Amino acid sequence: MKNMLKKISVAAIAISFTIACKSKQPIEAVATSSKPTVTLRSETPNLPHAESVVYDPKSNLLYVSVQGEQEPGDGSIATLKLDGSLKNIAFAKGLNNPKGIAIIGNRLYVSDVTELVQIDLENGNILNKFSAGDEQFLNDVAIDKSGNVYVSDMGSSSIYKLGLDGNFEKWLSSPDLENPNGLLVVGNTLYVAAWGLPDANDTQAITQGRFLKVDLKTKNIEKVTSQPQGNLDGLQVYDNQHFLISDWRKGNIYKASKSGEMELFFASQVSVGDILYIQDQKILALPLNRQNTVQIFEVTN
Repeated sequence: MKNMLKKISVAAIAISFTIACKSKQPIEAVATSSKPTVTLRSETPNLPHAESVVYDPKSNLLYVSVQGEQEPGDGSIATLKLDGSLKNIAFAKGLNNPKGIAIIGNRLYVSDVTELVQIDLENGNILNKFSAGDEQFLNDVAIDKSGNVYVSDMGSSSIYKLGLDGNFEKWLSSPDLENPNGLLVVGNTLYVAAWGLPDANDTQAITQGRFLKVDLKTKNIEKVTSQPQGNLDGLQVYDNQHFLISDWRKGNIYKASKSGEMELFFASQVSVGDILYIQDQKILALPLNRQNTVQIFEVTN
């Protein structure tokens, strides 16, 4: 029975992330009246199932994981300028279903179903692929100050780690991770935006996850929010005391405090994925998976 539930859980997650629904005229997102003003600056279309956005300050470019149409090898990493104009639809290509991405030095790391892929940031060439052999549904990628790379696995409620020695292994596995999705390292803490675990008595129920944190030294898992919040996805630092977290299913962006208070920051669209917030430029970039677009907003108080 456990194996059956496990298969149902993995299948349900995969279906949620791969169902395509093309929209030629995306609905314009609207900011709530009492929150900072969020103004649409640009919208980049024709990015098939855009999932994650990361910023490289050295090149002043945005890197976007483009999942493609679920065909082997049709996934890519695209590059955009900060004004939203497309620079290269296939800076890196030959990926299967790329999701979370992170950059350190001249290397870009992207999760690709059951592999962590290392890409040369200078030319887009694939340098290495890492796999422990038991990954199920790799998602977001985060890097600590030492250069260790962490990858969430929503299929097995686990986190994998690529160490400085090049060893890639399952670092932490626990139902308390609630099928981790978004990852973000701040100091010695790994913050987690969880998708949620299925109900053992009702596998068809909509799961909801919490905002969590993991001590990188002790691996102790704590709940930042006491109650489940949604199908949490992207996770970014907003200011010294707050984070921005996207809810893939509801299409909302929440502002979460370190003590666990959650409030609606911005109403986006269903399937908003692994978001980006550039603090010093107050730029919010939202990949919209089903709409095949990336929207870039300016945030003003």
